[in-house]
Parts: sequence; structure tokens; C-alpha cells
Amino acid sequence: MERKLKNEKLRSEQISLRLFACMVVIILSILYISIPLIIHSDQEYIKTQQVLTEMTSLRALVKTANKISRERAHSNKLMSSQPDELENNRKELQAFRQVVDAQINETILTLQKNGFDSIALQLRADLKPKLAQGRKKVDAYAEIPPDQRTSAQLDHAIVSMFKVWDSNRKLLNVLMTQSKTKDSKMSNYFISILVLTDMRDQAGRVASNIIAPVTFGEKISDENRARSLQTQHQAQYLWTMVDAIQPQNAKTSEYQYLYRRVKTEFLDQGLPLIAKLLDESKNNEAYFLTGTQLTERIVDKFITVMDLQNYILDYSIEVATEQHKKARHQLIFTLCISSLCLLIAIFTMIYARQRVFSPLIRARDMILGLSNTPDEQQPSKPQQEFVSLFEAIGKLKDMLQQRDMMELQLKQIANSDVLTGVSNRLALDEYIGVLESQPETLSQTCVIVVDIDNFKFVNEQYGHIVGDQVIVMIADQLKQHVRSSDLIVRYGGDEFLVVIENIQMDVAKAIAESIRLGISKERIVISNMDEAIQVSVSIGVAIGAGSWLELLEKADQSMLRAKARGKNVVEG
Repeated sequence: MERKLKNEKLRSEQISLRLFACMVVIILSILYISIPLIIHSDQEYIKTQQVLTEMTSLRALVKTANKISRERAHSNKLMSSQPDELENNRKELQAFRQVVDAQINETILTLQKNGFDSIALQLRADLKPKLAQGRKKVDAYAEIPPDQRTSAQLDHAIVSMFKVWDSNRKLLNVLMTQSKTKDSKMSNYFISILVLTDMRDQAGRVASNIIAPVTFGEKISDENRARSLQTQHQAQYLWTMVDAIQPQNAKTSEYQYLYRRVKTEFLDQGLPLIAKLLDESKNNEAYFLTGTQLTERIVDKFITVMDLQNYILDYSIEVATEQHKKARHQLIFTLCISSLCLLIAIFTMIYARQRVFSPLIRARDMILGLSNTPDEQQPSKPQQEFVSLFEAIGKLKDMLQQRDMMELQLKQIANSDVLTGVSNRLALDEYIGVLESQPETLSQTCVIVVDIDNFKFVNEQYGHIVGDQVIVMIADQLKQHVRSSDLIVRYGGDEFLVVIENIQMDVAKAIAESIRLGISKERIVISNMDEAIQVSVSIGVAIGAGSWLELLEKADQSMLRAKARGKNVVEG
């Protein structure tokens, strides 16, 4: 006996060690799969964060470039204004300069926050001084008495403001060089925004390049003409690039609308103004616009370029934000799933050792005990242990089969109506569950509703015992006229259902009619009164519906129509 217990202990320890080794392998496998996924998700999350940061920085720099470019319009308006307009235009320019300065300071803070300190430093140390110099030249020109001004002086002041924007464009190039966005899915957005920034500036320069001679009513020089034509061609070239660069999925209806506006208002309406002035200069004709009028009319035209640019900027930020959210969710999901798998593996190892394996060893001993076979009856033949174990399992299997038979009998009792022996509502619920799991079956399923006419009168006149005899008779008639495979249900006190699958309406109505006739021929003998009574039923038939409730409702409506026709009829 002692030897037997020792052998059992050693065997159990060996199996436990094997289980432990298997679980360690599983845990290591989970780690092998999970760690690369976590690293990849984390890298993707960091990458999308970087893209969002760079797009935010780009938007700030682009806004600064647009504000500087737009300040040129206010400067040109001041420098080309008449004496009576000078003071108002000066105040307008001063107010807009404050807007530009605020935008520059905001951009510096954004760049510093996003880690682009070198660009922020250049913005402060290089751009701001150049902007101050350009403004100084504009203000100096505005102070010159009108009769002492020359077109060369005005053109020089305008060119000085060009240099300020060029300095900002260099910072955009630096950002592009340092950016990792150009290597991501957002690269097209990045490039299209830069192209539109250039186009916005070129659009402004188209008029600025000829505003000086137009203001003074002088012939446009070859240099100014060449600069204006060059900027026109550049703007048109950049416009064709925008649509080619823009990703197809980003060409929304709003994008298409703004894109057409650039074509209609700037290219088709704005540039012809410049072309007409160039033709008038070439033909030595008087200009149809003054410098101030040219500024006012052309500004409204290239605002469409800014609208398109702002839309792409906002849309790209939305895309980058959405990508960042998805990457964060993916990282969290990967971490959660990996942690959950590890916890499940560890829990399974502990649970299997304590709650599964030990009870199985005890169960093994109990099974062997059921077979009355000693664990080591023949030490020289270890296979005898397995033979005894299988014999014991066979005994248990027989016991389980007996238990299943008892459960089946109990289930049949529970699903049967006590009075009639047909199925009850519980059995019907189980049948409905199976039926609705296969919706296509419902289209060919028939429900026959059988309702006893004037049953309340029978109960009141002859008592419930006679009423029960009537119900039993109805159930017997139903059993005689339908197949054993069809479902007969006592649905209510005086109502039965017959459910038949795969049947046509004419056949179903024939069955219902035979049921009705069979019942009408039956007589219930009342023993203590030497009297026999006869009952009738109203029957409703329905086939096919989208759901069980709909099918039952159709059958019930048919039964009610049978009642309305005078009872003792079949309606379908």
C-alpha cells in the first residue's frame, strides 16, 4: 500500500512538471508574438504623433506666410493711395500689422512647443528684422510728398516686402527638410499645402509687379512686365499641380467647389485684369484702373486661393488627428490583448494545477475503485492499469446513459400538457427558438389555430369535468388527423395550435377541414344526465411570415374571421 501511494505521488509530480513546462512554452510563445506587435504599435503611435505635430507647425508657418503676403496688399494700397485716402489706409495698415505680429509670436510659441526651436529662433532673429526693414521702407515711401515720388521708389518698397515673404519661405523649406511627414501617408497633403502657399504668394505678386507703373500712369518696363508674366505662369503651373498632388480620397465636394472657385475667380477673372493693364501699357493707352483700385479688385480674387489652402490645411489636420487616434487605440488594444493573453495563460496554469489536475487524479482513483480493480494488480503489466480504467469508464458511461434517459423522460413530462398529452407552451418556446434560427424555414411553415366554439357555455352549463372531456376529445382528433412529426400545442384553455413545416395552403386547409369535420361528428356523453353534447371549432390557417409572431398573428386573424363567419368553419 505504501509503495502504491509513493508511485501515485511520483506519477502526479511528473504530470505536474509536464504541465508546467507546457504552460511556460505557451507564455513564451505569447511574448514572442506580442512584443513585436506592441513595439510596432508604439512606433506607429509615435510616428502619427510626430506627423500631427509637424502638420500643426506647418499650419502655423503657412498662416504667418499668408499674413505677410496679405500685408503687402495693405502696404500697396497705402503707397498707391490718393492724399485724401492716405490717413485711412495708414490706420488700416497699422491695424493689420498688429495681426501679423500676433501671428508671428503665436507661430514662434507653436514651433517651440513642437520641438522646432531652430526654426523659431530664425523666425525671431531673421524674419522679424527683415519685416521691420520692409515696413520701414513702406512707411518711408508713404511719407514722401506725392509730387516727389517716383515709380522706382514705389517698386523698390514693394520688392522689399517680397524679401520678407522669401525669408518665411526658407523657413518652410527648413521645416520640410526636418519633417518626417514627407515619408508618411500625409506627404501629399504637406506638399499640396506648400504648393498653395507659393501659389498664394505668386498670385499677390502678379499685381504687385506692375502696381508701381500703373500708379504713376507710366509705361510698364520690360523688367516689371517679365516679372508679372513669370508670376502668372508660375501661379497657373502651381494651380495644375494642386489637383494632381491632392489624394483622391480627399477630393471632397467642398474641395471641388473651392478648386473651381480658384479657376473661375482668380485665373479666369483676376489674371485678365493684369493682362488688360499689360496690353494698355503696350499700346500706350490710359490704364482703366488706378493702383489702389487694382489692389482692391485683385485681392478679392486670390482670396479664393487662401480659402482652398485653409481647407486643405484643416482637412489634413483632421486626417492626422484621426490617424493619431487610431494608432493610440491600436496601441491600447494591443497592450490589453497581450496582457489578457498572458494573464489567461498564467491563470490557466495555476487553475489547471490546483483545480483540474489534482481532481482528475482523485477521479482516476475513484474510477478505478468503481471497477474494483487494484491499481497495481499486475506490476509486470502496466497496461492492465489502462484496461481497468477503461472498464471503469464504461461503467460510468452506462450510468450516464441511464441518467440521460431519465432526463429525457422528465423533459418530455415538463413539455407535455398534463390533461391532453400534447405539447405545452414550454415545448412551443423551444420549437420557436429552433425555427427562428433558420428564418428561411418560416416561409414554408404553417400554423393552424383551433378554437373551441362556445366553450365558456359548456363549462358553465355542464361543469369543468365535461369541459376537460371536450378538450381531451379535441386533442385526440388533432392527433388522428396530423402526422406524428407535426407539433400539436395546447396554447390556451380552449385553443390549440398545429405547426406543420413544408406544406402548401390547399393541403393545409384540407387537413384543417378534416379536423373540423372529425370534431363535429364526435359526441360527449354526460353520464349523470343521459345526454350527449356536440361541439364545433373555428379554425384559422396561415403559411409563411417574416417572424413567428407575424405568422401567429396571421393565423389568429384567420381564426377570428372564421368566428365572424358564424363559427364551425375554416378560414385561410
